Amino acid sequence: METPARAAGRLAVRELGHVSFFVRDLDAARRFYSGVLGLKETGTGKNGRIVFFSAGVHHHDVSCELARAEGPGPQPKGVPGLYHVAFAVGASLDELTEARRWVESHGLTPFGEYERGFCVRDPDGHEVELYVEAARP
Repeated sequence: METPARAAGRLAVRELGHVSFFVRDLDAARRFYSGVLGLKETGTGKNGRIVFFSAGVHHHDVSCELARAEGPGPQPKGVPGLYHVAFAVGASLDELTEARRWVESHGLTPFGEYERGFCVRDPDGHEVELYVEAARP
């Protein structure tokens, strides 16, 4: 059976599989991605140098691997590289307000706010957008 990508004679990505970060501190990453964002830790790899987190559908949506070298940290906005990763936290503005209160209660300061979302930074400075889906007609 031909897949839609093969039938069309081209590659067709179906969905994003996961996002991987190099981090300075795995325990800090665990506190953020599991403790603050509520992702479930689903395992480790590379002799404990990597930890996997899931939002519930895939084995992992995010992986954090202990960095092997020092780096410059977050780059100024607009420099080529990863800009941010975004997570849906619900469908209503009330759920967005609850998410904002939750991250603030964990010492995080929202920024880049817009009507249906805002951003925070993980312990390594990666920009993480939290948003609610727009109602579909």
